[in-house]
Amino acid sequence: MSLKKIIASAAVLAMLSLSGCSGVSFSMEELLAAPKLTDEQSQIHEALISAVGRNITLKYPKNGSNRSAYVIADVDGEPTEEAIVFYEYTGAESEGIRVNLLDRRDDGEWYSVKEIAGAGTDIDKVVISSMDTGSKLNILVGYQNPTGDNILEIYNYSDGDFDRIGSDSYSLLQTIDINSDNTDEIITIQQTTDSETGTSSTKAYLLRLSDGEIIKDDGIDMCEGVASYVQAYTGKLEDGNAAVYIDEINSDGNLQTEIIFYRYSALQNPVQLRQEKMLSQCTRPVGYSCADIDGDGVYEIPSTKAMLGYENAVNEEQILKTTWCVYEDFYNLTSKYSGYYSVSDGYMMAFPSRWNDLVTVKLDSETDEVVFYKYDGDINADMTELMRIKTTTKEESEEYIYDGYEIITSKGQIDYLVKLPTNKRETLILTIDEVQNSFYPVEY
Repeated sequence: MSLKKIIASAAVLAMLSLSGCSGVSFSMEELLAAPKLTDEQSQIHEALISAVGRNITLKYPKNGSNRSAYVIADVDGEPTEEAIVFYEYTGAESEGIRVNLLDRRDDGEWYSVKEIAGAGTDIDKVVISSMDTGSKLNILVGYQNPTGDNILEIYNYSDGDFDRIGSDSYSLLQTIDINSDNTDEIITIQQTTDSETGTSSTKAYLLRLSDGEIIKDDGIDMCEGVASYVQAYTGKLEDGNAAVYIDEINSDGNLQTEIIFYRYSALQNPVQLRQEKMLSQCTRPVGYSCADIDGDGVYEIPSTKAMLGYENAVNEEQILKTTWCVYEDFYNLTSKYSGYYSVSDGYMMAFPSRWNDLVTVKLDSETDEVVFYKYDGDINADMTELMRIKTTTKEESEEYIYDGYEIITSKGQIDYLVKLPTNKRETLILTIDEVQNSFYPVEY
């Protein structure tokens, strides 16, 4: 079973497991995203409907780490936690999303403190973070709108009062301590229009809180010709400083990456500043997202070219060789890994140095395996097989192990297996240790 089929099956199982939820209505999207209510969430839910009634539909964030309609955190610095719940009233016209903060009394009973009207029709993401030195945690909610930019609203809960303390628009939103001051800042991407000339430009801005007020810098330019912003990743550069890596779709339909970091008391964007040098190296087909391949916190940016033997094949039939690069100072991208990347099965097999310019890949459609060959100048000729990789479930892997496969590594319920030829006279054939040391499950 391929990883794509496994993911689809998991989604169906998740939907079936949720059929017992009651008290609110759910969309199909919410059924796929939402787990059953925990005992604590059930108590919060009962307190919520006591305050606002039963005719509500829970709303779930579409992005970010907080994907529940119930976000539980200590946002006021007191011993007990609070709950932030997102919903809309069923049947009401143009009422929009509501955000309700609930707290606990001394006896442990939940109660609604206050309901506030949100700023959109859906929720992009929810972030709970300390944005101000010495302050309590803030609640950041990004709202999606069918037209126009998303809206960021920042809430604060202090001394029993739940309030909105600021808002701004954005196309993309990420929080990170980008200037190493031990508090998080907000990085937003926004399109602005000059009121005098009518011309539009896109900039990245740094927002921070100071004494409860939003402070916004002048921003830095982003590359032009971007159709949409896909995802932002928080990581670091090779020198250890924090950075945000932004994947975006350009006007040609390809994926490209820009890098934002903080230096000389301002944000920096080296890809935009040296587009003629860097942009082509940061552009590749959709699906090849940047990733922290080896888990060191530094994100690698992929670029692709045709694998040996596929140089003249049409795009649909090409198999690509992927090179993963890291950014270094003075507008340089340095190659760190190069090899075969499986977008669908979520792994990268780095080619050892002795494989360079000697190895290619074919897909075995009958066995759903990736097969590595010694390239002899003709992709259609009989080539020497070096190994084959199989992605399967744990419960199915035993039959492959019995047939001579070995486990490279596992990720959740997925096993990655390799079968190496028994004839080891070919010097390009790897040992199992070499395979394991060159194999990377890709996490996003």
